Amino acid sequence: MAGAATVGIAQGTGTGTGTGSVKKRRTAVILGLGLLLVVGLGTGGWLVWGRSGNDPAPKPKGPPQAVDAKLDWMAPTPAVDQEKSDRFSTPWFTKDNIVLRTRKTVTAYNAETGKPSWSIPVPGFSCTSSPRQEAGIAAVVYGKEEFACDMVMAVDLEHGRALWNRELTDSRGRKDSFDTGNLSLARGVLTVADVLEPRVYAANNGERRKPNDYGCRETGTVVKNDSEQLTIAQCQLFGRYFVMNVDPRTGLEKWTWKVLDGLKVQNVLSVNPAVIVVARENDTSPSDIVVLDDKGRLKQLISVSSGPYDFEDCKPRLLDSCRRAVVDGNTLYLPTSNDKKMTDGVFATTVVAIDLDTGKPRWTAGFDGNRDYRPVAMHDGRLLVYQDPTRDESGKLYSVDPATGKSAVFMRLPQESVAQEFTLARRGTTYFHDGRFFVIAEEGLTDRTMMMSFH
Repeated sequence: MAGAATVGIAQGTGTGTGTGSVKKRRTAVILGLGLLLVVGLGTGGWLVWGRSGNDPAPKPKGPPQAVDAKLDWMAPTPAVDQEKSDRFSTPWFTKDNIVLRTRKTVTAYNAETGKPSWSIPVPGFSCTSSPRQEAGIAAVVYGKEEFACDMVMAVDLEHGRALWNRELTDSRGRKDSFDTGNLSLARGVLTVADVLEPRVYAANNGERRKPNDYGCRETGTVVKNDSEQLTIAQCQLFGRYFVMNVDPRTGLEKWTWKVLDGLKVQNVLSVNPAVIVVARENDTSPSDIVVLDDKGRLKQLISVSSGPYDFEDCKPRLLDSCRRAVVDGNTLYLPTSNDKKMTDGVFATTVVAIDLDTGKPRWTAGFDGNRDYRPVAMHDGRLLVYQDPTRDESGKLYSVDPATGKSAVFMRLPQESVAQEFTLARRGTTYFHDGRFFVIAEEGLTDRTMMMSFH
């Protein structure tokens, strides 16, 4: 792919050390709830964001028969979020509901009807939340005053109730703000990590726990399926970063990779294989994608600073936030970026499949031409790609053969809702779950509509 420089380093600079390798380093500082247009039921498979890792993948099937999708329902943006541009949460999916954290509430919407199943208030102003749930529990950081971000609450997503609330105090009882804190849940433990000392709690009752001693302060963790974990640590406030593969059951390190000089960790695309987004010091834009092997050694360093890849939705320091990137086995799917805007404000982009073994593009797909495209998830062994709508034509979901990039229409979205879809898609995020396709606002002030569901 033009503009994508690739450097492969087979042995790399990973320390490859075992348990306790860094422990000698001293620990340092660290909705208005209405609905519109209710209709329909849905069937189908699963997957939100796509699989990542070396899980056995189902054998790719042939192109599915295209479906003329129906709009199930639309949920309006709560009134308070129409006044502020606060970022919404990554949705949490339960058996029957899709749950969103907005500025003042956590609300569950019935997946079939869009009607609110339950809603609980955030006792203040929400700041951030755990991107994933565990055992039906999620967590929200908030402040009793706006921008304070010094409280945390756990939410029972199955029953719609707050389990507990705690002040985010350190070991000496001092409060700190965690406005960009990384929240992770694993094996019944909630960790809130930032540049300061991490706070650790029992997920079910909020009992304070002692943080794991990694030798350096933990700045964030991403857990996959409660069995695999990547933890990012930093020694000294502006010191070197380390990526650690940790056993969630014991908290012990399997291997540690020392991030290259002059680079800082910005995000995590995948836990297994370990795929990390890094940036140069004193820069906010990603510079490279790092691929590590199963022993924590640098496998590939893929330059993206000169390449045409779209990382606009990857929020620096908010791990596990890249929703337009899908990792499946040894392949990374990314949208391209393009500064050329079409007449209706849509950018013409493509989707690239990058081989993580070689660091090189395997194929590039442009589909039907001058439209904006984004990877959504893996489904039945094939990649789902969303074609954004124009002002006059509704969007589509494509099903793509991972080996060749050949595509077929999977779902045609209805023309009658194109105006709402066009507005929402430009500032929204997409998800595919249990046979339904969702377009969800990323923040307030985007439109009166917060979420659309199709099947």
